[in-house]
Amino acid sequence: MLVFDLRWLLFLVLAGLMVALWAAYRLGRSARARTSLRGWAEAAQLEGAPFGLVLLDGEQACRYANAYARSLLGLPQSGRLPPAAWTQALADDLAALHRQHAAGRYRSISLPGEGGATDRYALWWLAPLGAFNALFLLDVTARRQSEQAARALLNDLSHELRTPLATLLTHLEVLSLPSISQETGRQSLALLKAEAHRMARLVHQMLELGRLETAGELELRPVDLLRLVEDVVAQVSPRAAERQVALSIEAATPLPACHGDEDRLRQVFLNLLDNAIKYVRPGDRVVVALARAEGGVRCAVRDSGPGIPAAHVAHLTRRFYRAAPPEVEGTGLGLALVEEILRHHGSHLEITSRTEGDETGTEAAFVLRTA
Repeated sequence: MLVFDLRWLLFLVLAGLMVALWAAYRLGRSARARTSLRGWAEAAQLEGAPFGLVLLDGEQACRYANAYARSLLGLPQSGRLPPAAWTQALADDLAALHRQHAAGRYRSISLPGEGGATDRYALWWLAPLGAFNALFLLDVTARRQSEQAARALLNDLSHELRTPLATLLTHLEVLSLPSISQETGRQSLALLKAEAHRMARLVHQMLELGRLETAGELELRPVDLLRLVEDVVAQVSPRAAERQVALSIEAATPLPACHGDEDRLRQVFLNLLDNAIKYVRPGDRVVVALARAEGGVRCAVRDSGPGIPAAHVAHLTRRFYRAAPPEVEGTGLGLALVEEILRHHGSHLEITSRTEGDETGTEAAFVLRTA
């Protein structure tokens, strides 16, 4: 739902624009300096304005639409309005405007894309302007999508926290029993600690995912990928050694610098390596491979583990999807976070896996554009 102050801000901005437009129109008319609405609009520098403007005559035909309005509504520069759901809403507003002698009509509309699904959202303000009716438009698709992403984030988070919270409450009840043994108490405390850590990771990853989904463009700068990967490999090496996993880097040097957000790319490699080390067997190998590719550098994390069944591979980047057995630690958000980061880098994750034959294993790969 759009907040109240946004409506008033929009009203004030558009009211000011209407006054300016009417003054320009009257001035141009009295000076006989304009021979057409198009010429008047171009002279007033409205064709490239950062808002939509449509001028409608008494027959509800479009006499002029600037570039913003044409793009948003699919209008011609002038002529009859196309058949669409929003044109009926416009007709209703025009009728109400004349019937009530109102100063203007405000409305939030959805605009269907291909297949009929809602594709874009807009606000409009309809008001009389001399012999015409002026329709002012603002595209609020990005804002609406941010609101939807925030709602989805809260829904997912509340759903996923139910199970660990229930576990915490259960073991707190156990610890409060007067006849509890020391061994049972130790087990309950260990489970409480594990669930608390899982909840902390879950909340952190959900917030990171939410920030990325609602963020604008990341600030991409030249990144030395080899140095970054060497740092990440050094960071996860103790865990790999603990699980008896051989960890190495294969790089076709020299590598060009890539456009990227270094901190976010660090998250990508950490998540991919963490997954690989977690799911392979003792004695398996994990390799980070960097190689030149068309237009960029191909980055891959591959392992010699047991592989992932084909039925799971296509779903691995979905939120909370887990192909691993329940006893393996994880939140099901790591690869969703990786995919969202890569989307901001103009890339995506490609996962391939083999579960049969002499060489089983999984590869997660993506390409980063060169700087």
